[in-house]
Amino acid sequence: MIISAPNIVLAGAFSGPGAVQIRDGQIVKIFSGQVEADIRLTHGFLTPGLIDLHNNGAFGVDCATATPAQWDDYITKLAACGVTSVLPTVITAPLAALRAAAVNVAGAMARHGAILGLHLEGPFLAPVRRGAHPLEHLRLPDVAALDELLAMPQMRAVLRLLTLAPELPGALEAIKRLAAAGVTVSLGHTDATAAQMSAGADAGARMVTHVFNAQPPLHHRAPGPPGVALSDARLFPCLIADGVHVDPMLLKLAFAACPRAIAVTDSIVIAGLEPGAVREFGGAPARLGPQGVGLRADGTIAGAGITLDEGVRRLIAYGVAPETALAAATSRPAEAMGLADRGRLAPGQRADIIWWGDDFSVQRVWTAGAAAPTRAMPRGTEAARAELADLDARPTLEIIRLFLAQEVAAQSALNAVAPALAALADAVAARLQAGGRLFYAGAGTSGRLGLLDAVECGPTFGLPPGVIVPLLAGGVEAFIQAAEGAEDGTDAAVAALRAHNFTAADALVGIAASGATPFTLAAVRYARGLGALTGAIVNNPGSPLAEAAEFSVQITSGPEVIAGSTRLSAGTTQKIALNTLSSTVMLRQGKVFGPYMVDMRATNEKLRRRALRMTMDITGADEAAVRVALEQCRNHVKTAVLMLLRDLPADAAAQKLEAVKFSLRRALNAEE
Repeated sequence: MIISAPNIVLAGAFSGPGAVQIRDGQIVKIFSGQVEADIRLTHGFLTPGLIDLHNNGAFGVDCATATPAQWDDYITKLAACGVTSVLPTVITAPLAALRAAAVNVAGAMARHGAILGLHLEGPFLAPVRRGAHPLEHLRLPDVAALDELLAMPQMRAVLRLLTLAPELPGALEAIKRLAAAGVTVSLGHTDATAAQMSAGADAGARMVTHVFNAQPPLHHRAPGPPGVALSDARLFPCLIADGVHVDPMLLKLAFAACPRAIAVTDSIVIAGLEPGAVREFGGAPARLGPQGVGLRADGTIAGAGITLDEGVRRLIAYGVAPETALAAATSRPAEAMGLADRGRLAPGQRADIIWWGDDFSVQRVWTAGAAAPTRAMPRGTEAARAELADLDARPTLEIIRLFLAQEVAAQSALNAVAPALAALADAVAARLQAGGRLFYAGAGTSGRLGLLDAVECGPTFGLPPGVIVPLLAGGVEAFIQAAEGAEDGTDAAVAALRAHNFTAADALVGIAASGATPFTLAAVRYARGLGALTGAIVNNPGSPLAEAAEFSVQITSGPEVIAGSTRLSAGTTQKIALNTLSSTVMLRQGKVFGPYMVDMRATNEKLRRRALRMTMDITGADEAAVRVALEQCRNHVKTAVLMLLRDLPADAAAQKLEAVKFSLRRALNAEE
């Protein structure tokens, strides 16, 4: 099987187009460029599957007590989120309970290749930094405790990672012993000094558990655990990527500063459930609070409530480069744990692959080459962002910044659809050059934006009426007063096209955030049935409108800050797309010369001054000569420029422009 995509992440960088060939659950070849593919993706990009090294549970499943059926549900739902490898984590408990957890994990590993083993977070932790861990079950990492732990056959079989505090008596010898047994040691829940952290690395520790959390803070004269974690090249620092456990500003700094930083969730049983859900975790209730964080009854943070795909999206929103955020959840955890067959798209790797949308939403996942079940989710623009459950209670400045950050993120999705927009622009330009017209069809915000673009093209490009025709559900009156029911009027769409004598020679672009608006969909289907050129500008991938049109521009702008209010980011991206489309088409019609709108109608004093400046800039002639030329050609810049540069009278210049279909550049080149 070959899967192709416009973009693919290879060796930590975006490239594309490209494709991945899969056979028997492994990647066998990577292709560069366009190739024949069994699955041809029209947008988004491919990456390796995500690897979560600190995951206590999710979707109502606790890794410490999961039944076989719960493990199946847990792995299936994680895969739908792009998490194709996970290290189930069990927190401090009596050794008997840890033994039972190891038996459960061993059984689950036999059924699921996504399970990497067991991460024991404790019981060898500093009491003063224990967080949600029960004090009565903490132990010192002495010889007796290690003997008891490693004497369990099931534990030796599955234990891959153990978090401990390096300052505890016996800790350094324990680190050496664990490392010799093939267990990776992570330093965490610690009150250690920088020197004690470095001693832990000397003894063989290779990771640091949730940097900044459950450890002394970074100080400019006492770097402590965070300073060592981020600067010691022997250590891979893990950071909880929810923006709650660690402030977004510090996350941005940490991932910029450390090329080994790993993104984890530290998710617990309530992750992936509805906000407000309560489940028992670690012997006490935990509630999924605002912004996707698990809380104890007293407000203490008990763990995270997000999955790793959401962590990646949040890191990117906080300013972490997408390549870095993705590496932090794929190749870096693989390197830290010595996973030679995961974390990269390369021959010989396990075929764990994610197709991401341009808004970094997970579209489809393959685990060991098999398609994972997808999540039933609201359409992108309709989805509510769980982390904004307390939006109305936040400070005004924070709300403003949220809106602005979402606009920036949404606009970045436009870059990914540039080739599709260019193809549509070239096709529309050819229709107009042949004498056809451009129609826009839309309802609500989308329709108003189409009407606005059509109206503004007239004076900007000297376009006569009727060349760009907007069709707004509910008629022109809907521009002033919303006509919400009009979007369902399929007959009205067809009637509007017939009223304008729409033919196969014309072009129609449907605009709809959802990609399913009945009015717009009916217009596009009718137009295509006549053989006309059809295009679609939508904000949800794989929509009926995108499938109905010959050319589709699918801008995955993502969920709105206010769920479903597509006048926000979706509207912004549609406006930019329409501006870009019509301006490019007008460029191809010869209505722009360099950066100058040389077909502009100089209908008022401001525009007459602009015509004067443009003609002077292009020709280098003095003001007096330019004024005379403009007066003789009725302020038509294009004609005045040709008159002055080729020393022609107005009528001769106008004739030469007409002979080259009114292209100033072609007229000038013909005279050289």
